[in-house]
Amino acid sequence: MSVDAMATTEENQRRAVLDAVDRLAPRIVQSVADAVKIPSINPKYPGQDYGKLAGGEGEVSALMNDLHREAGASTELVAVEKGRDNACGRIAGTGGVRSLLLNGHVDVVPPNREGLWDKAPFSGLITDEAVHGRGATDNKAGTVAAAYAAIALAAAGIRLQGDLVLQAVVGEEVGDHLSGTTAALQAGYGADAAIVCEPSNFSDASPNLVPTTPGLLWFSLSLVGKAAHSGLRGLTIHPTLEGEALGVNTIDKFWIIYHALRQLEDSWALRDRHPLFQPGYFNLLPGVIRGNPEGVLVPFFLADTLTVEYCVYHHPERSNHEVIDEIEKTVRQACANDPWLSAHRPEFDWKLLWPPYTAPASHELIPAVMKAHSDSVGGFDLATPPKQEGFLGVCDLTWMDAQGIDGLVYGPGVGRTAHAENEYVPIHQIITAVKTYALSAMDYCGVSGTESSINSPTTGRRRP
Repeated sequence: MSVDAMATTEENQRRAVLDAVDRLAPRIVQSVADAVKIPSINPKYPGQDYGKLAGGEGEVSALMNDLHREAGASTELVAVEKGRDNACGRIAGTGGVRSLLLNGHVDVVPPNREGLWDKAPFSGLITDEAVHGRGATDNKAGTVAAAYAAIALAAAGIRLQGDLVLQAVVGEEVGDHLSGTTAALQAGYGADAAIVCEPSNFSDASPNLVPTTPGLLWFSLSLVGKAAHSGLRGLTIHPTLEGEALGVNTIDKFWIIYHALRQLEDSWALRDRHPLFQPGYFNLLPGVIRGNPEGVLVPFFLADTLTVEYCVYHHPERSNHEVIDEIEKTVRQACANDPWLSAHRPEFDWKLLWPPYTAPASHELIPAVMKAHSDSVGGFDLATPPKQEGFLGVCDLTWMDAQGIDGLVYGPGVGRTAHAENEYVPIHQIITAVKTYALSAMDYCGVSGTESSINSPTTGRRRP
């Protein structure tokens, strides 16, 4: 076959896939809405009732399992805990050298203050432009889009050379990868590279390509003070009077630590720059604080207990332990300048350590997705590569990396609505993602019967 004939055949195959997606579009949108209507709140999310919520994730996985089967995958529900099934599928290729994994998660965060939603959080409302509800952006649209990419390939009569693996997993929202992504990988549903189908744009524009994610840390600090009557506050805060011998208010003491960590946060904004993240993105968030007199929630005592919970996002080129050391050193130095805190040092509790991830710059999946996005958005004659940027949060690429699988994030959704009221996903992003996943699979895995230079031996890492 001549080079021109090969190019024509390849373009016709790609057009057939794009046409198949357009025909499937109404079903795709309805499936996203159907998934959103299932309140699959992660039962391990802090403050939730596990017994009442366990099983919601499994309902969404059952929906995904049906879609995987329709795509022609051999399927399996992999569960570590009852009712928390991971829908896994594999579409066997004809013998290609590279396989691709499409991964999304079915669990969502709670809807928070439901009275602030314009519509019911789990309405799954479809408008002309979007699907609305908790989980629409994070991450049901991307998870459903991955399944429909496989369905579109089948509808267009495309047979891949390499395997296409599908995962709809539980547990992502709390880092419970041992029940979710890691469990799926250990059950044999791995590949040479992965696309995590999380929302990859902060706005309503087309999905971006995300090759790097920050590190995330969750820690608490606990302080102890000395209780006293509220009428004695004046005597405790003026060192010329009785001072700390009479009482110590932990809320006052926390501000010493708070200001030290704010200064560290400001130094990160100047020092820890990354070309794919906005300056100031890396941060230390004091998101929860509980300070009060022991066992009493009235301000008639000096507060003698305080616990503050911090969420930290750090530069992807820094290790978790390097950042932990810097935070602890900063707090120690702040405490050393205060007589009470130097004698009663706060206690750290490091609750979640989520390492960063960065894809190898030369990984072949990156140009495959860029070309697929360009063809999906701009057609075959207009080059419209996706913008590259760092990820808004963290995702399961970290745990894939631990299993020797490289990848990137690309998916539909509006990042600013994730974990917020009135979450939604634009329909045009969903359809673009389906097309991009399908064409990426063709480029990376190869199409049976089509010779292409992209079907060279994998330069990725070991396949589990």
